[in-house]
Amino acid sequence: MQRFDYMICSSQLMRVTFVNGRWQGTIAPDQPSAMDTCPDLWEFLQHVGGNGWELISVTSEPIQGQSGTFSNFYFKRARV
Repeated sequence: MQRFDYMICSSQLMRVTFVNGRWQGTIAPDQPSAMDTCPDLWEFLQHVGGNGWELISVTSEPIQGQSGTFSNFYFKRARV
């Protein structure tokens, strides 16, 4: 039976904010401009796709009080 690893990536305003619950920015999330230190979504997707991760689902909802969306990207890859 084939087994899989899974990853959940959270994104806001085209930045990857959390991966499997871990903050991705280089400064604490409560600091000004913290979001600017998070990886760019497009670059992140290119990187994980190149490492064998397959996107299996996406959920999105509006960010309250802002014009952007909050999205979760769900990935899987075969366990080696």
